[in-house]
Amino acid sequence: MSTLSKIIIGIVVLLTVISLFTLYSALHQGGEMIKGDLFGKQIMWFCISWFLLWLFARVVSHRHFYDAAWILYGITMAMLVVIFVLGEARMGAQRWLTIFGLNFQPSELAKFTTILLAARFFSRMNASTGRRKTSFIQQMVIPFVPIGAMFILIFLQPDLGSGMLLVFLFYLMALFCGVKKNYIVIVTLFALMCAPIGWHVLKDYQKARLTVFLNPDVDPLGAGYTIIQSKIAIGSGQWWGKGFLAGTQNQLNFLPERHTDFIFTIIAEEWGFLGVGILLILYYSLVMALFRVSMLARDEFSKYVGIGIASLFTLQLCINISMTMGLLPVVGVPLLFMSYGGTHIMLECMLVGVVLNIARENRL
Repeated sequence: MSTLSKIIIGIVVLLTVISLFTLYSALHQGGEMIKGDLFGKQIMWFCISWFLLWLFARVVSHRHFYDAAWILYGITMAMLVVIFVLGEARMGAQRWLTIFGLNFQPSELAKFTTILLAARFFSRMNASTGRRKTSFIQQMVIPFVPIGAMFILIFLQPDLGSGMLLVFLFYLMALFCGVKKNYIVIVTLFALMCAPIGWHVLKDYQKARLTVFLNPDVDPLGAGYTIIQSKIAIGSGQWWGKGFLAGTQNQLNFLPERHTDFIFTIIAEEWGFLGVGILLILYYSLVMALFRVSMLARDEFSKYVGIGIASLFTLQLCINISMTMGLLPVVGVPLLFMSYGGTHIMLECMLVGVVLNIARENRL
């Protein structure tokens, strides 16, 4: 096993341990466990996820995904359509399918599909002279069409956060995979011009989230409540934190959804700037190791798949942490390897397994 592989596995192990400790605290209220069943489920999810990590690292070759990309796209699209008929609705959104008794979000699978499709498109373009001969339509529009179809279906669930994540992921991969910079500038300007139009198709609660992002005090007991309490919790941790199971915003139940999208606030409140700093160092080291493995890949498809995975992890980290601090609007993006939930953790471990498989091939 290479040094980079050992670093990646070691960091994921540490994140798993930190996640379980933090979730254990988040599921307490007044010093008593209030949702013990969720903690047991999360342990089960981690066991399944680590098996998937091993499977994709040692058994399933990442090269098979080149031919399987369109098959996976068909499965993803079918799930995103079926969810409107058989999906489970929660908090006004229809995002979950129940498969063999387990809840599953097809939007998570769409992230992997986006990486594979983009890597397949970009790797087929010549790395030097061939790319300069291709047009804007060939480099940006055609590759984005299937990804745009997934974005529309996810947006209609509605799930603006996951949908926009696919768009930003494609954008980053295009940037790293050598698409002409002026093409990327054109897309950016077009997106900015379309932003006012997009406002009119948002749901009322989505508009409220954007409004309280600009000024949380507009609705302090409604749409702005969660972000206000989150910032209080983060700030109250100060340098060293309040200690394990000692966070007031957590234990007194001031912070909603603290075991899912806002689990970062538990770390900040209980372990302070020191704990947050250690967590960010772990995340930074993980992402850089993923990028390093990708750059050592023997072919463009493997390289772009690895870059896509590292880009996805970077986006999720930046969006989730910025959201909890009030620097971005509140969207449903979980914290990497930390937030409660099975679908995203299984996907993240699968993706790490794919990168480890690339590293293994590089070594062989």
